[in-house]
Amino acid sequence: MKKLIYLIGLLALVACQKPSAPIDYSVGLHYKGSVWVEYKGESYENKDIEVSFTLSEDGKTADIQMNRIRFVPQMPVTVDTVLPVTVTGSGNSYTFTADNVYPHSPAGVEQQKYIINKLSGMVTGNMLNFSLYFGDYPTTFTGARQ
Repeated sequence: MKKLIYLIGLLALVACQKPSAPIDYSVGLHYKGSVWVEYKGESYENKDIEVSFTLSEDGKTADIQMNRIRFVPQMPVTVDTVLPVTVTGSGNSYTFTADNVYPHSPAGVEQQKYIINKLSGMVTGNMLNFSLYFGDYPTTFTGARQ
């Protein structure tokens, strides 16, 4: 009898598990986390930074938009900046890279002061992580989906 109850319970558990549906990254998923910037030998943490990841229709590129960021305490204002990346992957997990590209404003105006190099990262639905150089400044982001 115990084996029968165990088997029924096991079958019910298996029947309730559904494969995870693909995540629609084209709608712009939002993540919140911290950005660390190395500047003049010191590391600055920017907490509670909102970042969105929006996959293009063809799935080959994406935009990463960082909102209200002040990279170092000396910055007089916060900025919104968009990082264009090349994407590989499918379903719920993508990796992305960029090298020798300019960030731009949400309106599309290139910000040529700090070229992006060595950008690499991964988005898995619940987490977004990437690192890059803004000019000579190493920068990393780690965040969770909102």
